[in-house]
Amino acid sequence: MAIAKDFGFIGRLCLDFAQTGDMGWGTRFERLTAPSELRRWLSLSPLRLERLSIHPEDLARAKMLRGAIWRIAEASLAGVIPRPKDVRLLNRRAWDRGLTRELDLAAKSMRWHRPTVGAALATIAQDAVALFGDPAQRARIRRCENSGCRVIFYDDSRPGLRRWCASNRCGDRIRAKAYRARHRSQRVDECSDTD
Repeated sequence: MAIAKDFGFIGRLCLDFAQTGDMGWGTRFERLTAPSELRRWLSLSPLRLERLSIHPEDLARAKMLRGAIWRIAEASLAGVIPRPKDVRLLNRRAWDRGLTRELDLAAKSMRWHRPTVGAALATIAQDAVALFGDPAQRARIRRCENSGCRVIFYDDSRPGLRRWCASNRCGDRIRAKAYRARHRSQRVDECSDTD
């Protein structure tokens, strides 16, 4: 998982985008606080979009899409039908033209052809449609098992048994907590044996 200050990228574009919100913790955890933060997320994300012109209305559209993705993901985890309003919003964004790649003239690398914020949001929405619309992919949506984490992630592990959003973050925390608990109980047992 790549982390840039407060942005984490754990493997699924639409879910990584959904993590930029408060995730139910409250508005003080909002990460997209200004158009410049959306620009920064897009540049750090797997899309690697730099130098986009982003306006406040773009940020507002991005937050609406992000909220719909988050609520649909939570509904999927709960096994309930998501709000039709969220599905309609997601579909409207996904119908827009997404990002398109082009080959450079030397045929050695590729880049985005005339990228825009709208195309980036459409690409994120299209990824969400593919995730939520495919039963096999949808079955691999998970919530991190660390009780202090609310991250929803896509389990891309081969056996489909991933428990944490990131093994090197929440996984390490849980293992360290279990280790301390084991050693604490061993010390208690040793103390009671000497009495």
